[in-house]
Amino acid sequence: RLGLHIGINGCALKTEELLAMVAAIPLDRLVVETDAPWCDIRPTHAGYKHVKTQWETTKPEKFVAGKMVKNRTEPSHVIQVVEVVASLHGIPAAEVAAATRRNAQRVLGLPGGE
Repeated sequence: RLGLHIGINGCALKTEELLAMVAAIPLDRLVVETDAPWCDIRPTHAGYKHVKTQWETTKPEKFVAGKMVKNRTEPSHVIQVVEVVASLHGIPAAEVAAATRRNAQRVLGLPGGE
């Protein structure tokens, strides 16, 4: 093992081949991200079928406070990445969230990453 961590965002969940790759990543080596404002998980992506959390959206030119802008990823969208990873690994999303938080803390040298 090289001791590397692998970051996954919505762009890594586009195809069945990429989903298989994500499923093979050990949970203790995984971190999640949104790559905001890009890389949303779209209905045409293979990973979309695993997404549970959705938000009401609006077009950018018709912005409404409290709604997400269509096709723009926000930091809160990280839950969708977690949901896909959890489904692929066959474990609860809370377990993926806890593990990836510890991994990020470890990578960044923050408390809690032991």
